[in-house]
Amino acid sequence: MILSLGSYAFNLIVLILGIFCLVKGADIFVDKASVIARRFNISELVIGLTIVAFGTSAPELAVSLVSAFHNQSGIALGNVVGSNMANLGLVLGVSVLLHPIVIPKNIIKREIPILIIVTILLVAFSCDFFITGKPTIIGRFEAFIFVIGIIIYCLSSLKACKQDVIFEVKKQEYVSFSFKTILLLIGGLVTIVLGAHLITDSAVSFAEGIGRTLGVDEQLLTNLIGLTIIAVGTSLPELVTSITAARKGQNEMALGNVIGSNIFNILFICGLSGVVSPLPVAKDILTDMFISLGLTLLVFILALRGKLQKNSGAILLLIYCIYLSYTILRLFYPNLILNVG
Repeated sequence: MILSLGSYAFNLIVLILGIFCLVKGADIFVDKASVIARRFNISELVIGLTIVAFGTSAPELAVSLVSAFHNQSGIALGNVVGSNMANLGLVLGVSVLLHPIVIPKNIIKREIPILIIVTILLVAFSCDFFITGKPTIIGRFEAFIFVIGIIIYCLSSLKACKQDVIFEVKKQEYVSFSFKTILLLIGGLVTIVLGAHLITDSAVSFAEGIGRTLGVDEQLLTNLIGLTIIAVGTSLPELVTSITAARKGQNEMALGNVIGSNIFNILFICGLSGVVSPLPVAKDILTDMFISLGLTLLVFILALRGKLQKNSGAILLLIYCIYLSYTILRLFYPNLILNVG
């Protein structure tokens, strides 16, 4: 029993260390990549839509890709769905509670509708509506469609930015660009990958150990870890970025970071992971996809008012807390998994 407890403690420490590596690595990567981008006269808005969006989603990408290589689809897909829930409920909820957010019109007209469409597409690819209505597999063909989608989205975003953005390069940012910056950029990327490996290995070991001890389904437990612990851990970059932006009154960055990251998670992360290895969709994950779609629609409805007040933030955070409670309860009561077929 002592050895068993020691093994659990070790896996938990490794899991926490992995999350720390992911967050720290992403922070370094985004910071240094932004410096290099400014050195080559790339605008702040373009940086936000490309480098920052990629950087804050890099933890999810690393975890999902490593999980796909290890055939751990529960973690790969659960991490994406769970991170999207955390971004909308936890990240956006806390950000709005700290500071009300004025919604830019382009986000209401373009970004949120795109997120709704790609979320519906994810559900459609994950459920065979027209034959059995049951969960299926996100194959390489569907994954390739996602990859094409993120390319189109990025190109259209860059084109939109060029129409109305004029950027002046600051002299001191030329000085800060050096060989050390490149080394730190590479180091941040390596740290992200290392963190992903630590998280995946420890999460699987943790799930297997607890599953045998408590007599619960190991696959359900693995999916739960991907949807909760790993999802919240990999969403920390979005949380820090959005809270900082909200406090500074940078409304477009605060909300755009959340919406853009969710689009990136579905199209790019699910796309690349599915290309590496087809992603079987468990029934509980499919349930979470429908919940994620519902929360996305709620955010759109709240955004139509033009401003997210603190009461909206409280609603989003409350829904996320209820969702977390539901995911934990269904581990012990599998019948709580909704029959969405």
